[in-house]
Amino acid sequence: MKKIIMIPVLVIVVIAAVVVGAILIGPKIMGTSAVELPVHKNGPVVPIGDFTINLKGGSFLKATISLEGVDEKSAGILAEKEVFLKDRVITVLSGKAVTDVATPEAKEVLRQELLVQLNDVCNHNIQQVLFTTYLYQ
Repeated sequence: MKKIIMIPVLVIVVIAAVVVGAILIGPKIMGTSAVELPVHKNGPVVPIGDFTINLKGGSFLKATISLEGVDEKSAGILAEKEVFLKDRVITVLSGKAVTDVATPEAKEVLRQELLVQLNDVCNHNIQQVLFTTYLYQ
């Protein structure tokens, strides 16, 4: 009778030991399977201003934009290029219709387009375009 009870208990203990061993030792033997994402280092944030833009079709967009630089040196570069950055923002935004700015997906596409265009102006010293206000009608 004791053997009948001991066999299932022994099987459970062995299974538990294998599971715990796999959890604790498995990653060391097999290598880690987690994808390591690059660490985002916060850079200096430089506000470049408020923009009220007439969109195609009679609508408008009002946005306040700041730029996150890649390092401390980039803050000075962004400040020096502020007029050129503002001009590029106006050029990009004025070519848009309300459908190009109205959805979260469109806003993200616009953010990426501005990132590319503004990095062209300041030699890739921007890592992120930030909208602190964003209104359209």
